[in-house]
Amino acid sequence: MTTIGSQDDFLRALSENPQWKAAIRAQILGEELLQLPAKFDAFVEQMSVFVAEQKQFNAEMKSFVAVQKEINERIGKRLDGIDDSVGWLKGYVTQEVAIREAAATAMDMGLEYIRTIPREDLYRMALKAAEGTALTNELKSFRRADLVIEATDGETVQYIAVEVSFTGGSRDTNRALRNASFLTELTGLPARAAIASVRNNDSISWQITSGAVYWHELEERDLALE
Repeated sequence: MTTIGSQDDFLRALSENPQWKAAIRAQILGEELLQLPAKFDAFVEQMSVFVAEQKQFNAEMKSFVAVQKEINERIGKRLDGIDDSVGWLKGYVTQEVAIREAAATAMDMGLEYIRTIPREDLYRMALKAAEGTALTNELKSFRRADLVIEATDGETVQYIAVEVSFTGGSRDTNRALRNASFLTELTGLPARAAIASVRNNDSISWQITSGAVYWHELEERDLALE
């Protein structure tokens, strides 16, 4: 029988009787603490699996984001193309309506409509103004005027230089004023500036209010494609 009289005897007894050590450990630590190492190992294994799965998920997401970005860019380009096409079509239809309403524009300005000046005549005027030299950018722009109307007040023939836009802005009023000036210079006859549009930017309201530029208002419903 083992006699324990000191701490050294107790430690020696534990060394000689491993089952005592296990029993004392169970008494001191309890079942839950004894299971901690095994639980920790299981936790580490689970975390390793989770980390591996997370890395795979991140890689897949990175690939997905790259593909989605490419798709978004393609869609954006297509939408830009559609916007450009719609803008071009809107501008074309607006100009066609304005040309169709040339007589109404002249009459609304208190004049009698004579004719719409063909583009060929504007080309000849631009060449005459160039006097045998290369056309300036302004003259090239003039010969592409949206609409030039020949009218009369009953006594004198005069011209109306019309610029057309769905939404009128300073670019339109400036071009109309410039074209009217060219017409007077080249023909010696009076010329007035006008714009034809559905709506206008606030920046040109003073030009219209002052009478410097006449506004022929177009009805948006008239721009519907037939």
